[in-house]
Amino acid sequence: MEMHQPFTEITDETIHRMVHSFYDRVRQDPLLKDVFNNSIGDQWDPHLTTMCRFWSSVLLTSGQYKGNPMMVHMKVDGIKRDLFARWLDLFQETNQQLFTPEIADHIQEKAERIAQSLMLGIFYKPEDVKIGS
Repeated sequence: MEMHQPFTEITDETIHRMVHSFYDRVRQDPLLKDVFNNSIGDQWDPHLTTMCRFWSSVLLTSGQYKGNPMMVHMKVDGIKRDLFARWLDLFQETNQQLFTPEIADHIQEKAERIAQSLMLGIFYKPEDVKIGS
C-alpha cells in the first residue's frame, strides 16, 4: 500500500478507499481468499459497491445500505468462527495505514461489534448451552 498522509475524517471517499484497500488484501489472504472468492465469484464490483454502502451506513449513518448482513453471512459456504479474527486483523491493519489512530480505533470498534453480532447469529446454538450440572 502506498504511503500517504492519514485520513483525518470519515467520508464516502475515505470509506471507498478503505473498502477497496481492505478487499484487495482479502483477495490475497491465504485464509480468507477462497471463502470470499467462492461466495462472491465474479461479482466483486457489486460486492464492493455494497460494502461501501454498508460502511457508509455504519460510519456516517447515511442509510445507503438496505440489506440483511446476517442472512447473507449465514449462507456463506465455508464460513468459520476463526476466520472472523483474521478478517478483523486485516481490517485493523488496513485502517491503521489509512486513518489517524483515533479514527482507525473508532472504525475497529464498530467492526468488532458487527463481527460479534454475526458470530452470535451464525454460530450460537442454544442447545449447546448447559445450565446446572
